[in-house]
Amino acid sequence: MEILRLTVAVILWGATCFLLAAFVYVLYYNLKITLLRRLEYRREFSVQGVFEGGELVITETIYNNSPLPIFFVDIESYIHRNLKLVNYADYEDYEDEKSAMQLIISRFHLPPYTEVKRRHTVRCARRGYYKMNTACVISKGKAVYFNFEAELYVYPKVIELRQTAYPVNLLQGDSQSRRRVMQDPFSVSGVRDYAVGDPFNMINFKATAKSGFQGVHGIKVNKLDYCSDRIFMIYINFQLPEMGIPTDEYEAMMETALSFAASFISEALLKGYRVGFAANCRSAIGGTYVSFPIIGGAHHVEEILRELAKAQTACGMSFSAMLERGSQGDIYNTEIFVITPYVDESIDDSVAVFKRRGNAVTIMEL
Repeated sequence: MEILRLTVAVILWGATCFLLAAFVYVLYYNLKITLLRRLEYRREFSVQGVFEGGELVITETIYNNSPLPIFFVDIESYIHRNLKLVNYADYEDYEDEKSAMQLIISRFHLPPYTEVKRRHTVRCARRGYYKMNTACVISKGKAVYFNFEAELYVYPKVIELRQTAYPVNLLQGDSQSRRRVMQDPFSVSGVRDYAVGDPFNMINFKATAKSGFQGVHGIKVNKLDYCSDRIFMIYINFQLPEMGIPTDEYEAMMETALSFAASFISEALLKGYRVGFAANCRSAIGGTYVSFPIIGGAHHVEEILRELAKAQTACGMSFSAMLERGSQGDIYNTEIFVITPYVDESIDDSVAVFKRRGNAVTIMEL
């Protein structure tokens, strides 16, 4: 009799625990949507701009702003297939190859009032302009959406300029000048005696040691060349010739032209030159052409590179009209590069006008 009572008590206790656990589970399951809506989530790129073939990091940050833990939080979002996840399984084996996007699912288990960060390394396989602005959690057949803004500019691939058909103008190297415009800190032509006002970083310690210590007058400093400022303007023609070009070949040609422009502009920045750019291509966010004035500075070059990232391989306006507009502007004593898949009479006429104004024009036919 005592054993029977003990057995019944154990059964009742087990049933009570089971019912209590089921009640807590149902209550938590019903509260989960409310808890999910209190989550704070964002996704961001480690940099806003990177050259094609480079790598960056996508950081997911999620914060549980509630006193209860949340388990099995699956965040779903899409990123472009051109942004390849490094060290992950190849998604091409099980997703539609025609789709431009890839689904990314991240699972989190979040303690109360806890922030969790997760990082994914991404390789940028193709030039372009990419955005991430939405992610969602699906639970009980309902979706909770998170809105955020993250954009990425993948610049054209950097190429070694000396491996291409290098423009004749550039084979001259830096333009040295006796006219004292500016000193080139990387062009050392010899050594001279120290003069009052010379900075410490100009001292040539080897030459000073060889001359023997003779006080201040025995100190030797590097003698720097003076270089004149150089001005460049780049035009790219996206207009097809009358005979036409196969689509794949045309896109490869235009990508090569954009890569040359990006590489040249980046190198010009390092040397302190001024650069302008214009192209008759369409933009991914609208617009029928791209035009930047001839100025210098890191901000100016970054703006051009971002526009190159957004450029589409499609013509937006007549190239002859663009060249004519440029030839009528204030462009003098400038080294001009015209990158085009063909040359016709209208292009030759615009080039002649440029040359009459003292500009050096190099036509790079693709």
